[in-house]
Amino acid sequence: MGSAEARAQALFARTPKIRLELLEKIERGQLDDLKTFGLEANELREFVEGRSTRPIQSTTSQSRQRGLEAIVRKFGRPVLLIQNGTYEEPSSLTIKNQLDPFRSKINEAIKRVGRVEFVNHAMSWGGTGWVVADNLVITNRHVAEIVAESNGKNGFRFKMSAGGVRYGAKIDFLEEYNTDARGPNEFELKEVKFIARSDQPDMAMLEIEVDGAIPAPIDLLDAEGRSEQQVGIIGYPAYDSRNNPEDIARYFGNIFDVKRFAPGIITQEAGNQHFFMHDVTTLGGNSGSLVLDLESGRPIGLHYAGIYLKGNYAITAGTIKRALAGLKTIISVPKHLASIIEKSDGTHDPIHFKGREGYQEKFLGTEKCEVPLPSLGKWEHDAAEVTEAGGETSKALNYMHFSVVYSTSRRMPLFTAVNINGETEKKIKRSNDQWFFDLRIPRAIQLTQQDYSDQEIDRGHMVRREDPNWGSLAEAQIANDDTFHYTNAAPQHAKLNQGHTQWLGLEDYILSNAKTYGLNISVFTGPVLRDSDPKLENGLVVPEEFWKVVAAVDAETGNLRTTGYVLSQGAFIEDITEAFVYGQYRTYQVSVKSIEEKTGLSLGVLVDADAFRRHRIEESRAGIATVIPIDQLEDMVL
Repeated sequence: MGSAEARAQALFARTPKIRLELLEKIERGQLDDLKTFGLEANELREFVEGRSTRPIQSTTSQSRQRGLEAIVRKFGRPVLLIQNGTYEEPSSLTIKNQLDPFRSKINEAIKRVGRVEFVNHAMSWGGTGWVVADNLVITNRHVAEIVAESNGKNGFRFKMSAGGVRYGAKIDFLEEYNTDARGPNEFELKEVKFIARSDQPDMAMLEIEVDGAIPAPIDLLDAEGRSEQQVGIIGYPAYDSRNNPEDIARYFGNIFDVKRFAPGIITQEAGNQHFFMHDVTTLGGNSGSLVLDLESGRPIGLHYAGIYLKGNYAITAGTIKRALAGLKTIISVPKHLASIIEKSDGTHDPIHFKGREGYQEKFLGTEKCEVPLPSLGKWEHDAAEVTEAGGETSKALNYMHFSVVYSTSRRMPLFTAVNINGETEKKIKRSNDQWFFDLRIPRAIQLTQQDYSDQEIDRGHMVRREDPNWGSLAEAQIANDDTFHYTNAAPQHAKLNQGHTQWLGLEDYILSNAKTYGLNISVFTGPVLRDSDPKLENGLVVPEEFWKVVAAVDAETGNLRTTGYVLSQGAFIEDITEAFVYGQYRTYQVSVKSIEEKTGLSLGVLVDADAFRRHRIEESRAGIATVIPIDQLEDMVL
């Protein structure tokens, strides 16, 4: 097995969820482009399942090139430098005569294409973009995702670096080779309007800062393109070692990262697909290039991928038009009305929750592994009183397979407790999110959609949507829907939500192992609530750290085993050790006892069964820090 295949299998072993999701997509036929890239579903399935011992030769030379750019023909497809707004004369008289009738139309398109550059990022630029509609630039998803992402609220935003600095993007309409051109050329891409999902065509759209100097868009071509149709690409090819260096030298010399025009033809029509194929010469950096129909001078596609000596791929103009139509109403909505795009909040009366039993303390099986809900400790008088439909009162909001104990003063969970049954887990598709108030506690102490309107703040599930989705399909659907109550959410800084991959990896690891091995697991999660937590302008206090305790049965001893974790910038553990450099969010494994002390809750048997505490006790006596930074899941003590 080749090194790439071995690394992939190691990844599958470490993160079973990836393997399971791939297999599910294969079974459902959701990998539409398999045949396009020379892959057979059965062959890929065997590899993912670990049943194939040979390198997948038919795929490694092709599928790994997906999302790249390529030289398709070794000769006859020049890539012409652009200077002062027009392309250089081709050395081939034949190509010159082919292009001359279209020069003015090509020049008009050249004005509308720019290099997508990044702000506050290690990469100075990442691809090509062009003006597709008023104040709107289109590029590829895989370009935009370097600095941008979904905000989890039916919108998008620029990411934040691990150091807490917001990324940004610009578009430069010049970046020509040795040019005399002058004037304004760089414009801020001020807002991310759309990033396609991974199962959608590879495109993204960003709004451009308007100051009157931006060229107007050219209408997209109505036709989808035909074989042998003359086209050209305008973009910014960069040196790309994935192509033959001799071919690169012949076409590009030693000049890269500047604007170029390249001619070619459509080699395969779209048919009922969202893409067509062409033979224009491209390299890395051409991602997002404008594909121009030479005869009409109108854009016919968005370039996005290529296979060396095989073909290049472009998204059709019709597909782009449909995406623009879907954005039309959103783009026209003023910022102060943007929240109406999201579904308005709903309410559920107490009767809605009739029959919900919530978290079960005997879920792990044996009497010696019973895990009651944590005691409230210093929060005894702060926990909201819950009134059920029949008039019964308690301190726990019971949902399908999980419970929440809620803080009246902070208007968020003190903690949540969920039972996870890996053997009967069900896959529930996430639909359009709508959040609800739970009227078993006062409406006035629950946060609202407006409280989460700040783009810097995320609405963070404390019980993950997927965790309680088990049992019958009906039960799993109820559990899924129950997680969308404001009582199960806590405000999280965007930088926390974007910079803690190991926290998310930990949650995936817990759930995937439960599914893989049919385990029963109980998980407790909550914010670390401090008086020093920062307050927003609207008065919302946002916790800076979160904790999690996982409880399961030790397969060898039959005893209860627990582990504790925090997502921290350092305040949680600063009095435990001086061994770490703080300043950005990281996931740490800590003793459950330290979580108890920091939160003011009483965690009872969770403390006594702490595997980490037992493992570290001798090291602690020797003066070694009782905390582990989780940089990879193998770092955990289980």
